[in-house]
Amino acid sequence: MARTIAEIQSDMITAKESEAGLSGLTSTSIVAIWRLIFYVCAVAIRVIEDLFDVLEDNVEARRLEIPVGVKRWYASESLVYQFGDTLEFADGRLDYAIIDDTKYVVDLSAVDIVNGVTVIKVAKVTAGVAGPLSATELAGFTQYWIEKRFAGTTISIISQDADLLKAYYTVTRDSQVLASDGSLLTDPASFPVEDAINSFLQTFQAENFDGTLQVMSLTDAIQGAVGVTNVVATAIEAKPYNSATYQDVLSNSQQKYVATAGYSKIDPLFPLSTTINYVI
Repeated sequence: MARTIAEIQSDMITAKESEAGLSGLTSTSIVAIWRLIFYVCAVAIRVIEDLFDVLEDNVEARRLEIPVGVKRWYASESLVYQFGDTLEFADGRLDYAIIDDTKYVVDLSAVDIVNGVTVIKVAKVTAGVAGPLSATELAGFTQYWIEKRFAGTTISIISQDADLLKAYYTVTRDSQVLASDGSLLTDPASFPVEDAINSFLQTFQAENFDGTLQVMSLTDAIQGAVGVTNVVATAIEAKPYNSATYQDVLSNSQQKYVATAGYSKIDPLFPLSTTINYVI
């Protein structure tokens, strides 16, 4: 940011006083020759600094106009896909003629580079629950990226049902708070542990879409549920929705899992009511 003329003059005088060869410039008159020269130089410097500010603003504005083909750009541009609209090329940019956020259908997106391929994972959220794009939405989204991608870039788009989890836990309960089936004694319709697991998965998908799911984090979420005094994971397994084989998450050294779909849910064939063992 440009300095004021007074600030520039002050800096010049400070610099002058540190130079022994200029020690003779001592007049305090505002019309002293050296002070007038300093003023003229200060005005010129202020003009130059103003021009640099304008240049910086122009460069920054241009930077925002020019797409950058990094992973975060692909992820952010996925969120502004407009279902049913056509891209138009104008002023060196490929974009929509009219921005209409009511036509956005992608709520979650993440991008990674796998073996030289740009992999784009997306999902939409309905009533707080993530799900895949419809076939029609996915077809339009795919065409959107065929047109918008950087020339020569190979892309792969994934939008599919959630990966499935089987979560087996032994939970030590406070018998003054939880019943043997895990329900609250004061509210038999409430199951704090099951709610904690489902809430964790829902929050995780929103904040860490396509992130690494750590068993420890899930266990910590259960530990924080009311009426729970201890938690032990006895078996955690996961798989893509269309796979026949589950992966044993506890067997890998870091006990982590990255969902193929970018998000996960409890396998309805293995509900938490059957996989959580409550003990005293």
